[in-house]
Amino acid sequence: MYIPREFKIDDLKKIMKFVEDNNFGILLSIYNNEIYNTQIPLMLDTENEKFILKGHMARANMQWYRSKDENVTVLFTGPHHYISPLYYKDKDSVPTWDYMTVRMDGKLELMDENETRKFLQEMSRFYDKKWADEGNDKREYYSKMVLQIVGFKIEVSKINAKFKLSQNRPEDMENIAINLETLGDAESVSVAKFIREEIKK
Repeated sequence: MYIPREFKIDDLKKIMKFVEDNNFGILLSIYNNEIYNTQIPLMLDTENEKFILKGHMARANMQWYRSKDENVTVLFTGPHHYISPLYYKDKDSVPTWDYMTVRMDGKLELMDENETRKFLQEMSRFYDKKWADEGNDKREYYSKMVLQIVGFKIEVSKINAKFKLSQNRPEDMENIAINLETLGDAESVSVAKFIREEIKK
């Protein structure tokens, strides 16, 4: 992943928070020179001071089979927005885009059925505690559905994070944030918030 120095993020706490807040990732792997991708929610955990991503996919999705015990990449993306040259002091500028992304690499290992069930319970409690508290995982239809998925975990071996938030134009960052806030949509306001955090650094 191409990361100019101004946009590189090394703060692990910031990276982990970003992944937890934007955990609908894209799992990428290669098989026979073909790129496979699946978009799935992933949960970030720590085991023995190592970062572990846990997820699941449909058993009918052959990406899990062709990726087991192989190196894979996961991309997490966050808020993003178009940045107009009109926001800059120097009008001889070109349009660009501000965005944030985290890339994690590691080896994909399959979970057994017990690990998968435990993970699914954790995920249900995280996303839908009320449903989980009703004990729906004990129902027959649920047990049948669990057999139709495959759980996996990825021990993260490499992390790259890029927060492109106009840091290369420090003289314009405040005006960029103001203009994005004026637009008022969820994405523009969110990007403006992250730009302001960079201004404070």
